[in-house]
Amino acid sequence: MIINIKVLIIEDCKLKAEDIKKYILQWFRTASIEVASAYSTGVRKAYAENYDFIIIDNSLPIYEKNPEYIKPDMARFILSEFEDFGIIKSKCIICSAFDVGEKEAYFDNTVKMYDYCIGYVRYDPTNEDWREELITMIKENI
Repeated sequence: MIINIKVLIIEDCKLKAEDIKKYILQWFRTASIEVASAYSTGVRKAYAENYDFIIIDNSLPIYEKNPEYIKPDMARFILSEFEDFGIIKSKCIICSAFDVGEKEAYFDNTVKMYDYCIGYVRYDPTNEDWREELITMIKENI
């Protein structure tokens, strides 16, 4: 069965964005996937288009013009913006590289705050566990 999904990845690291995109396409070959590399573009795209899923990094620049100016905790800020702008038709997943024990409670609370945030995944390029977690979240929310 072919399942068409539309995904927006808000991620400033090109390698990480490609890794996420590549793995989603292994499971959903016809998926339409776009990437925004900063907060401003991600929110603009989410406002203008209908996505089934939005995957959000936690540390992002505000604008593409200043990619070196990374702000932490942008996922919660973006989720708040989505609520303010009424962009709650998409299911959101936080996908961030963080140290174990560092952000779990923070992300747990974030998921509880926003019904449309269905979970978070600890991205680790040296471990493949994150991939299964991400795909499972998507499959369970289609």
